[in-house]
Amino acid sequence: MSFVPPELVLCILEHGYYTSLRTPNYTLLKAAALVCKTWSGPAQTLLFRCATKLEQHNISIFRAALLSSPGRGKALGECVRILDISIGGTSNGGLGCSADDFVILLQACPQLYELALSITGLHEFEEEILKKLGDVGRKLKALTLVQCGLQSPILFQLLKIWNNIQFLKIEKEIAAWPWRTATTPVLRRNTDAEELAHRPGAEVCLYELALSRFPTPDVLTWLLESSADSLRILELRDIPGPTHRPILSLHAPRLRSLRLGYYNIYSAALLRMCTALEELVIYHVPTHFPLAPDLPPTIEHLSFRNPNHVYRNTLQPIIEAVDALPSLKVLTCDKNAEQLVGDYEILKAKCRMKGTEVIVSDIPFWVYEDPVKVHRFPRTRSVSNFDAMF
Repeated sequence: MSFVPPELVLCILEHGYYTSLRTPNYTLLKAAALVCKTWSGPAQTLLFRCATKLEQHNISIFRAALLSSPGRGKALGECVRILDISIGGTSNGGLGCSADDFVILLQACPQLYELALSITGLHEFEEEILKKLGDVGRKLKALTLVQCGLQSPILFQLLKIWNNIQFLKIEKEIAAWPWRTATTPVLRRNTDAEELAHRPGAEVCLYELALSRFPTPDVLTWLLESSADSLRILELRDIPGPTHRPILSLHAPRLRSLRLGYYNIYSAALLRMCTALEELVIYHVPTHFPLAPDLPPTIEHLSFRNPNHVYRNTLQPIIEAVDALPSLKVLTCDKNAEQLVGDYEILKAKCRMKGTEVIVSDIPFWVYEDPVKVHRFPRTRSVSNFDAMF
């Protein structure tokens, strides 16, 4: 196999890079790295591209690979585009890396594009650490905050030093206050509206925002302060209630994609504001509130799931939605939809008459897509996105 050109080896390995669940196929890449010297380089390039679940048992191994050899370690560090790491503690009670080690790892990964952080037992970063992080995180475009303390200001600290972030996912509830000073506590309530109006907002110009839980309206306003002309993808796993909808309404007309964890009267009110929407993703089949009447006619991709924990025995709301969408090009569903044989056959027939492609996806709804700007929906995890992640 040593006679195969490295460029061709890389193409072969990229073809098998993802598993069926769209996670990197580390088993394949590790095996390929041991085939021969010609295969080792391309395989390690892909193996180190996405470093996930770095916790107590493997952080030291990863660090040693990047730092033990100035030549080879530097080359491997420059391959890293995605880093998923625990700081302080881990979900299973073990230890993650220290804040100092975190800085060292980021220094060793100068091309890092996407960072997922789980932070336990650390309330905030010290100023000295923040200064170093600001210097090494200039190429970061995507940030996922997986875990942190309820009243921790870490999110606000990071967005202040990394104002180049365009893709932001917040998976935990945030109750902290973004304008913490020596005289301002982390958590503030009943703040005067005039005082809020003079507080500076976040400088990040977000293209995509994903929220598992809504922050307070004041914090949401702060987050979106500089994103009026940039926000195009919004994912809400929580219900967009009356207190948050006025804030989101300022961005809704320019949204290209809306992803909703729940569909009810509040979700429908937000959907009606999205007059230029190209993609709607819902994570169940809505039955208690009609879907079709509130759909913008601009939608080209409709995606729905029928997960076991909220299983529905009808696809009628989706069938009606297909009828109501004149521009629909792609419909995505999961395998549970196929089990409703009668409705599913009607749905496929409707799509066939409209020239709409039907995609059945096995990818779990908690697997995020690649954080890249979209030319046409649906967006996926794909090696074709590699060139855009720089």
